[in-house]
Amino acid sequence: MRISKRTQQIFGDFCSTHGVLRTIREVFEAEGFSENEDFDDPKVWGERRTLAASFHSAIDMDDESQQYRLLRVYLHAIDDWGRDYLDGTLRPDAVRLVRALRRDGAPIDENGNLVDVETSPVALPLDDFGRLSQPDVLFKHLERIRTGLKDDPALAIASAKELLESTCKFVLDDYGISYSSRAGAQDLYRNTARALKIDREAVPGNKKGSESARKILQNLATTVQAMAELRNELGLGHGKTKNSEALERHARLAFNASRTVVEFVLQTWDQRRKRGAGPS
Repeated sequence: MRISKRTQQIFGDFCSTHGVLRTIREVFEAEGFSENEDFDDPKVWGERRTLAASFHSAIDMDDESQQYRLLRVYLHAIDDWGRDYLDGTLRPDAVRLVRALRRDGAPIDENGNLVDVETSPVALPLDDFGRLSQPDVLFKHLERIRTGLKDDPALAIASAKELLESTCKFVLDDYGISYSSRAGAQDLYRNTARALKIDREAVPGNKKGSESARKILQNLATTVQAMAELRNELGLGHGKTKNSEALERHARLAFNASRTVVEFVLQTWDQRRKRGAGPS
């Protein structure tokens, strides 16, 4: 789970509608978070939104334990402010916040209740990548993976590969690079890596650590190849005549491999475009 900037903004809106300065401080401080009194961002308007943003700015979003403490802040706020007093159902803006958290991989159900999670959640911080024209396409892949892990591992494996393929197509479409309608994961990734300059040939040979960088980038390409092979062996497709032997652990392996590649591609694409860089 990684609570995205977009979800933090949605929580700021939720605070602005339902909280007061005292209660906003209370839900954050109950989980040990402190306000950043030096916070100053002209893009954040309103006292309550600014207060929530000041708490967010002091949180290490790379720290998993702080992420889960922040999730508890949100869930306490939903329970305190976001439910109907009579039947406990979620108010519309609380539903919006719960949906955003679920997209971020928060282990909660549609009613904003924590669920038991034995292993890492299925999530990507897609809301952080504004370049994605239709993030719902990737969210749907993630949802199929999430539901298929236990009930249909073969479907989850196939969806993990499709998650990667769709990501590559978003990048190639953005750069105006054509590809065959029959192109597979390896061809799509190869063209994407070349466009983003993340193939091993793009690493200058005279820079410190260049050989290590080449190995890591080559490993990404090898991972894509292995995912395609895993999908052929255990996933759906090709009109197989016997049931797949895929297990949940195979499906999680496929997703974790896909997530590594997809997140690196999205981050690189986002940074390249912010600098105005395109393919050579």
